[in-house]
Amino acid sequence: MTPVTASSAPGLVPGAAVDFPRPLKGSSTQHLLITMLGDFWQNTDDWIPAKLITALAASLGVSPSACATGLSRLASRGVLEQSSAGRTSRYRFTKLARVRLRIGFEQVRSFGGQTSPWDGSWTVIAFSVPETSREIRDLFRSRLRWRGFAPLYGALWVSPRDHAEELEENCASFGVEDYVIFRTSDQSLRGKSLIAAWSPEELSEQYEPFIETYGPWLEKADAGLVTAADAFRIRTMAMDAWRAFPWNDPDLPAELLPEKWPLAEARKIFVRLYDGLAASALGHVGAIVEDAAPSLRATASCLPIEAGR
Repeated sequence: MTPVTASSAPGLVPGAAVDFPRPLKGSSTQHLLITMLGDFWQNTDDWIPAKLITALAASLGVSPSACATGLSRLASRGVLEQSSAGRTSRYRFTKLARVRLRIGFEQVRSFGGQTSPWDGSWTVIAFSVPETSREIRDLFRSRLRWRGFAPLYGALWVSPRDHAEELEENCASFGVEDYVIFRTSDQSLRGKSLIAAWSPEELSEQYEPFIETYGPWLEKADAGLVTAADAFRIRTMAMDAWRAFPWNDPDLPAELLPEKWPLAEARKIFVRLYDGLAASALGHVGAIVEDAAPSLRATASCLPIEAGR
């Protein structure tokens, strides 16, 4: 994931960076640890003992050695900070990481839940970055993709959302000086359609494994057949998978998509599992906290996806 600095996300302190690992297809220890800790401790600055993290990670099938390696790498990325109390290692999210997590959670919360009609206009940016600044170019492209843009051509990126003002700020923060940003409608264009920047088939296919994996768990949850341990595991795994979708899918307006778009079904499953299993999952966390770190019994909490829950 693009390193987050004061210039690439609002509310960050100048001079520091957080290098979150980019969500990819399939899970990894680092992604799971971020998801698990972010689900329950993103809004606290309390230190979490490694013993507790390891016990919780075991419920996700993560071995103690893999957990230790993942924690160490996240600390080196600036996602976690580490402290020692005697022989006990402790971790917590850095201040910058907590800001980034809040931004990311709001994106996850809204992804796939759009209700307002599309205004028919696109945001287009054409830019040039010298070959000598390849790293800046790659970081800037990652930033564009994270904001829902895709390349119609190599240096011409498009989005159906109004990001013009934000893009100008991003160009300044990344040092991209040679660019042009404009808004346009389909009706005013000639030649290639801007929707060609994406492949609807590829966007659609990514939701099939999610629906096949978690749809049956929704049926079990509705029947009251999910244990607290399974609630914790399935809820965490579902969020870990869901976090990757905004990287690959710009959440295109319904007006640009085929009928029966699978994102709607996938989101329904995700929201009902994530919110519906929250209390049971929190109970599982509480039991492990009571055994491994009783001083933290009141610190874990869950944020809902659907507002008002």
